[in-house]
Amino acid sequence: MRPDLTQAFRAEEWWEYKLAPILAAMYATALTIDMAVSAVWPALLIALAALVPGAAYVSLINDATDRADDLAAGKPNRLAGHSRMFAGVLIGATAGMGLVFCVLWRQDALLLSLYLAAWVAFSLYSLPPFRWKTRGILGVLADASGAHLFPTLVAVVVVYRQADVPVDVRWMAAVGAWAFMNGLRGILWHQLSDAEHDRRATVRTFAQRHDAAAIGRLGAFVIFPIELAGLAGMLWQMGSIIPLVFLGLHVLLVWGRVRAWQMHAVIVAPKPRFLIVLHEYYDGFLPVAVLCATALRHPADLIVLAIHLLLFSTRIRQAAGDAVKLAAAQAYRWK
Repeated sequence: MRPDLTQAFRAEEWWEYKLAPILAAMYATALTIDMAVSAVWPALLIALAALVPGAAYVSLINDATDRADDLAAGKPNRLAGHSRMFAGVLIGATAGMGLVFCVLWRQDALLLSLYLAAWVAFSLYSLPPFRWKTRGILGVLADASGAHLFPTLVAVVVVYRQADVPVDVRWMAAVGAWAFMNGLRGILWHQLSDAEHDRRATVRTFAQRHDAAAIGRLGAFVIFPIELAGLAGMLWQMGSIIPLVFLGLHVLLVWGRVRAWQMHAVIVAPKPRFLIVLHEYYDGFLPVAVLCATALRHPADLIVLAIHLLLFSTRIRQAAGDAVKLAAAQAYRWK
């Protein structure tokens, strides 16, 4: 792929950080129905093929509609210097790929509705005359729904369809609560981090309309507890201790970073030298943990684990590197 196309799609910003948690939900769904992940591999490929165009689409329309605001705020824009036709062709291509899956799923009302809802949420967030990004709470809800809630539920339903088993409403509710609240935390953190740029561009996001401290409390005392409840429901229904063990390892690593490197663990409100609580677990630890759990029951899933680590290795490599540094520093102090 040409460098300008790669830059326009912004794959480095969503490939692992958006797709890995969705894959974790898919792996976990297979675990709850005692199905080998390797046995539903077509579902994994179908989900990736369906979701990647949507992720590229939202990046493109964000940059296409934010050109003037980014210029006013002094922010880089990956479509700057490209013609409107260039942006239009790319947006049309991604939308066309999404249409293929709409046709494929036209007789599956649940799957089609969830998939279309993701695209509609993307569009409402960015495109005029709606442009919910500038309409406070509507923008926050649209982003969390389009980037996290609906894509994750699409991926889970694809696994159920591939396995030919009924959808479990309790599992869908837990996954939905987890994905939606995680998405809300993500967009609120992003808006708070980008507050100065949005102020310069007079973009009336939710963070521009409300006090930052109040948003921090909303995230810490409302959104995050619901997210934890959803995660707890998922861990309970998975019925394996391995994801809990990996969660403990993640917590120890975070504690080590905070203690040794004076980093700040944040829920929503940005701070210097920050790490966002549990995001590394969702992106890196959780999918690996679930695949380890399924591999104990279905050894062929070790192949899936190897492929996953080849495709989504950034978080795990970073965590492993930090763990080695922390261990070496502790060993040096003990000498």
